[in-house]
Amino acid sequence: MLSITVNKHSAEQRLDRFLRKTFPTAPLGLLFTILRKKKVRVNGVIGKAAQMMHENDIVQIYENLPQESKNFSEQRKTAGDIKKKLNFVMLNSDFAILSKPCGLASQSGSGISEEESLVGMLEIWAKEENLDFKPALVHRLDKETSGLIIAALTGAALREFGSMIRERKIKKEYLALVKGNMPQKSGIISTPLPGDAKISVSKWVVEKSFEECDLVRVGLETGRKHQIRIHFAQIGHPLLGDSKHGDFALNRRFKKEFGLSRLFLHSTYLEFNWNGEKIKIEDKLPAELEKNY
Repeated sequence: MLSITVNKHSAEQRLDRFLRKTFPTAPLGLLFTILRKKKVRVNGVIGKAAQMMHENDIVQIYENLPQESKNFSEQRKTAGDIKKKLNFVMLNSDFAILSKPCGLASQSGSGISEEESLVGMLEIWAKEENLDFKPALVHRLDKETSGLIIAALTGAALREFGSMIRERKIKKEYLALVKGNMPQKSGIISTPLPGDAKISVSKWVVEKSFEECDLVRVGLETGRKHQIRIHFAQIGHPLLGDSKHGDFALNRRFKKEFGLSRLFLHSTYLEFNWNGEKIKIEDKLPAELEKNY
């Protein structure tokens, strides 16, 4: 029998979600089975999937469950090395803001191990720092996109950021190099993305114009997957280096002539209020992009 005390970070969530977060490598079917077979008790009473957890609740599990993957524990790295690779821009007890490099996946998935993802690296760092909460990304960036990203370091912070995201209280801006010259100095793209009936909104302003392309600053009113890349491709100005929605011939030429071998999209600015304080963070273009304009 395994006994777990619910801490402040894990409180105010359903029992089934608590189990999924506590045992991330356990098959979902197994977790649902032990709930159905009444092998989970909360404060001595048979647990129900939908019941809410509260701080200091005692969860007893009458089943052997894996608490972390063998590979994950065997390949733990030192906190110092991880901290250097993570590139913290701002760090406090509630959250971290990091500058993610191009090529690093936000989360593990098919073909991407926990140690090769941002959230996996954060979990290793958190264990080495003896934090009692697994860091959780507040939003995501495509693997090919670099720049600012927020990770919550407490359950309360994660819930607060979730509310801020839903209410659009976090200002996010990106820098992108797009094909051709925009027809005006600023504008709004307000169209649905393929397969999605909802309208997605991207606001943009030209930062600098060149003979064959424009550097634009883009603000997101909505934040859907590949939104910026798809929106600018839809209006005939795809992002340079975009291997999925871009101009492939132009991409090859820019790679040969200017050494641009990645997507030119960078999360450059974040702004939000936290505990009465205005947080403003700006992240300059990385060297491999700055040299190309």
